[in-house]
Amino acid sequence: MTARYLLDTHAAIWLLEGSARLGTDARAAIEEEEAVAIAGISLLEIALLAKRGTVELRPSLDAGLAAFEEKLLVIPLDARVAADAVSLDIPQRDPFDRVITATARVRGLTLITKDRQIVDAGVVSTCW
Repeated sequence: MTARYLLDTHAAIWLLEGSARLGTDARAAIEEEEAVAIAGISLLEIALLAKRGTVELRPSLDAGLAAFEEKLLVIPLDARVAADAVSLDIPQRDPFDRVITATARVRGLTLITKDRQIVDAGVVSTCW
C-alpha cells in the first residue's frame, strides 16, 4: 500500500477519535484514500501525551498504540529524514514536528496538519 498523505500527530489522534476537530478538507482527502500514513515518531509523541494524561489510549497504552499501527501506514525514521529534519528552514523547534515535516518532504507526501508554523513556512505541501 502506498499513501499520498501523512498525518501530523494531532490529525492522527483526531482521526482515530472521530473528532470533528479534523479539518474538512483533510477529512475529505483521507476518506478518498486507501492508505494514510503516520511518521513512526508520532507513535512516541502519542505515548508521551498519554503518559502526561493529555490523550487517553484505551484499553491500554499498548493497545491504543497498536490501533494506530493497524489503521495507518507507519513510516519509520531513516537517515534521509533525520538529515532533512535538522536542515529544515522552519521556526518550529519541536523535534517531533521537524521529523514529521521532514518525513512528508522526503517521501513526497502532503502533510495533513493544522500547525500554522509548518503551513506558513511553505516547506512541504499541506492540507487541512
